[in-house]
Amino acid sequence: MRSRLLFLWAAAADLALDAILGVVWFTVMWALLWTGIGLIPLFGLGIGLLWVTVIVARGLRFAERRRAEVLYGVAIVPPVVRPAPTTFGAWIGRVFVDTFSAEFWKGMLHHLATLVLGTVFWAAITLAIDVVGAAALGRFGALLSAPALVVLVGAVVLAVLIALTVGLGLLDRQLAIVLLGTSERAQRAQLEQRVDRLQDARQGAVDSADQERRRIERDLHDGVQPRLVSVAMTLGMARARFDSDPEGARALLDEAHQEAKESITDLRHIARGIHPAVLADRGLDAALSAVATHCAVPTSVRVDLPERPSPEVEAVLYFAVSEALTNVSKHSRASRCSVEVTRGPSSVRAVVSDDGVGGAEAGRGGGVGLTGLVDRVRAAGGAVTLDSPAGGPTVLTVEVPCAF
Repeated sequence: MRSRLLFLWAAAADLALDAILGVVWFTVMWALLWTGIGLIPLFGLGIGLLWVTVIVARGLRFAERRRAEVLYGVAIVPPVVRPAPTTFGAWIGRVFVDTFSAEFWKGMLHHLATLVLGTVFWAAITLAIDVVGAAALGRFGALLSAPALVVLVGAVVLAVLIALTVGLGLLDRQLAIVLLGTSERAQRAQLEQRVDRLQDARQGAVDSADQERRRIERDLHDGVQPRLVSVAMTLGMARARFDSDPEGARALLDEAHQEAKESITDLRHIARGIHPAVLADRGLDAALSAVATHCAVPTSVRVDLPERPSPEVEAVLYFAVSEALTNVSKHSRASRCSVEVTRGPSSVRAVVSDDGVGGAEAGRGGGVGLTGLVDRVRAAGGAVTLDSPAGGPTVLTVEVPCAF
């Protein structure tokens, strides 16, 4: 019984707001939409206005979802948010796609529906007041005494109002679920896409770990191990000459000492490749600037982040940019390169661009370095976009999810 009363009050409150908000939302959105479409030929001002329309519509849909969830206690699954465009042309296309998308027009239909439902609710209340007032003034004849007639008419009108409020409330709740959320089929598609992304990220983590293990094995086998063997052999020869040729033994010890120091340097490079200390101590800006100084191509670095992301995100971006700059040094034949790291709505984006010859390929068709880069980013749930036409330029975009 209590839940029914709560629903009745929630429906009444929602319907009372519907007429006001429906008129405002629908009028504002309709005016923005057609003004934006009309201004498209005027130096593209309409495109900017349509973009504002899309942003406002998204905010209104969010507000209406929250209102329905709070008042009716339902869970509405929002549509999937598409990734942010990375180029101006893609942004323009995204504006038109969003303007004529199903989500946009379902939101417009919801505003119109709330306008109608709210108007019907207020019209019913107004009519009920008129009917009760007419009974009180005796306009229905003398079938009953005035007080009894008012009570009877009032009871009938109240019952009708309650039934109408419940019916309109149920319809309003269902319209909110259908028009502001996604269908069951779309929800299943979202879940399937999420499972695919998780499987892809898991495979990326496995591949990235395997690549890293092979790199460490190769560096140890080809670099440090031969040096340590040489140190051991030199020390053995020095010991054999210690009594018979002290000066020769001293020279061998000096040589072994130098080899040991170079081995320590190699081990430091390997450790830095696993996780550089400057990244943990001073963040992405300092770490990427240090990497850029070793790039064969003059490279500028700009890191514009309001605060440091998580260490995991920093590590992924660091190694991705490092690998990208390694490929620029080896293959691009560029005269300049730039690195920009910026914050997106829910991610951190790193863009590495050069004016080289292009022709790079990411993924399994590309080189080992780019393949490892893609695997590492996929393992973090991110995405890699490579635009490298023959003749250049090359633009590599790495986007990693991050909650600041």
